[in-house]
Order: sequence, then C-alpha cells, then structure tokens
Amino acid sequence: MACCPCWEALTGQKDALQLSPRQVPVSALILGTAPLGCGWAGDVSEKEAEATVLEALSMGIRDLDTAPWYGAGLSEERIGKVLAQAQSTATKEPVSIATKVGRFMVKKTESSSYGHRVETAYDFYTDAYHSDIPVWDYRKEGVEESLRQSRRRLQRDFIDCLRIHDAEDPDRWEEACSSNGGVDTLVSLRNRGEIGQVSLGALAENLVKKTIVRFPIGTFDNIMVAQTWNLLDQSAYPLLLECEKRGIRVQLAAVFCAGLLWGQGLYKYTSTVPPEAADKARRWEEIVRPFGLSLPAVALAFAYLPTCVERIAIGCASAEHVRSNVKLCNTEVPLELWRKAKEQGLLPNFLNL
Repeated sequence: MACCPCWEALTGQKDALQLSPRQVPVSALILGTAPLGCGWAGDVSEKEAEATVLEALSMGIRDLDTAPWYGAGLSEERIGKVLAQAQSTATKEPVSIATKVGRFMVKKTESSSYGHRVETAYDFYTDAYHSDIPVWDYRKEGVEESLRQSRRRLQRDFIDCLRIHDAEDPDRWEEACSSNGGVDTLVSLRNRGEIGQVSLGALAENLVKKTIVRFPIGTFDNIMVAQTWNLLDQSAYPLLLECEKRGIRVQLAAVFCAGLLWGQGLYKYTSTVPPEAADKARRWEEIVRPFGLSLPAVALAFAYLPTCVERIAIGCASAEHVRSNVKLCNTEVPLELWRKAKEQGLLPNFLNL
C-alpha cells in the first residue's frame, strides 16, 4: 500500500514522494566492496575477500559495487580474480558490476607531476597493499583512463554501470559537468554499447540533485547516494523526489550509518560518533525492541520505503557480514512502529506512514 508524506504542508510543494512499505528481497541488495580495499574499514585478507564475494553469490546477490578509490584499485583487482574463477565453476548466472570514474592510478614515483590532483588522504587505501597513488580527473581523458584501468583489474570489457564518483568540490564538479566532460563521456560510452548504465555517486545529496537537473532527462539511469536517507537522516528527501520525477532509479549506501545502527562505534565513515547521533540510535533501539525486531532490519526496511529506491548497497568485509545482512531481508515492519517513531520525533511528520 503506497503512502505519501504531507510534503506540501511542510514546503508548499504539491508533489509527494511515493512510499510503500515493502519487504526487502535479497535481489535488492548490492555487495558494497569498499571494505575489500583495506581502507577505513580495516585489514581484509585476500582469502577473506574471496570468501566474501563467493558467499554473496551463493546467497543470491548478483550486483557488486566497487571503485578505483577503494584500495587504490585493490577492491577491483580482488573482484576480478574471484569472478573469473567463480563464473567458470560455481555459477553461470550473470553478475552485474558497477564501478566508478573520477580517479585513476599512477606510480608513486610519477605522482609529483600531477600536482594538486594527487589524492593524499589515506582513508580508502593503504601503502601496505598498493604502491599506486590515486589522481583525480573528471575530464574526458581522465574518465577514459580510469575506465581502461578498471577493465584490466576487473578482467572484463563491458561494465554494467559506470558512476561519476565524488565530484564534490567546485573544480571536480565543473570538470564532470562541462561540455565534453565526465558526464558527456559516460553518455557516449553508453551510446556505443561499452557500458550499460550512466550513474552518479556522492555523499552530498544537494550536489547530486544539482547535477541531475543540469542534464536532460534520460542522462542518468540511476544515482547512488550515501548517508542521507536512513533512520537518523532524511535530508535526501528532495533528491529522491527529483529522481522520482525524472525516472531515475535510486541506489542507497550507508543505510546503517556506516556501522552505528549495527551497534558499532562508526558513523559516516569515521570513528567519531556525535552524541546526538548516538542518542538517536539508542532511542530507535528502544522503539524497535518491543516489536521483536532488530535495529538493522528496521533500518534496511526504512531505506526501501521510497518506491524509487531499487537497490541498497551493504558494505561487507567477511562472509559472516554477508550472511548477517541477508538475514535482514524479507522483514515485515508494522506501521505502528513508524507511527511511534514519529510520535517521539525520530521521523519527520511529513512522512505520513
């Protein structure tokens, strides 16, 4: 049964995001492979990475999301190796891979010539595994080089979905959105049949919205947004509404706030948890407990409420992580739970559930 939030009363807009309480099928899950790059989530061995991907395949997950940024290419390399073996033995079913552009790798000895474009933050890669250094470039040539490298690491020519990744400062955004820049290059690749879908992935939901409205309807097949549509943060509402209008499918990441809603001391990809976020998570736990449900299961169900949401990425660093996430699927959440959350101020009143 579809439900519509009273968005008009809140903002003056007559449009309302279509919501439908749905059970999340396993087929709606994407295996998020950032942890396999041994960055912010810690060390993951080659054997653990292989077991993680194989467990996802065995449990019915057929969509994988990766990026050159994850381990300076390590995540892609590991996926490529596992799938090359798995699809020749364990499974013949097709696996859809989404990767990203905006960064390509150079040898550390060559990095000085790229100046300010060298990525110096080590949150998503480590010297322990890679001697390559990421360089950001959202121009046509940079996107094409990024894709060439990804194809080699993934051991496949056709990429099912290619996303512009993290074009979140003015210089990067202008390169991606300029004429013959990153977005136009992806559209050309799709038109030539070299990729299946054009996408955009970022943390800043307002910038994603700014990007999709800059281009004609039909430019983007889907978008991926992280951190801003979950039990603690619904600031992506206007973005989801715009995607619904434009027929853009939505894929969500960090629906567990990167660990906090699993009871871990992580929030938005850092180990610093603001007191207000911790308090809100605790209050959610108190609401969920009497219904006999787990907080992660409710978090997953909430993320899937908008009908424009087609997939949810779950970051996994082990086979056990995969199993734990799959167990959350097909959970029915009573409407009474959402009503109680609204009464206690944990969900905005405009979500008319």
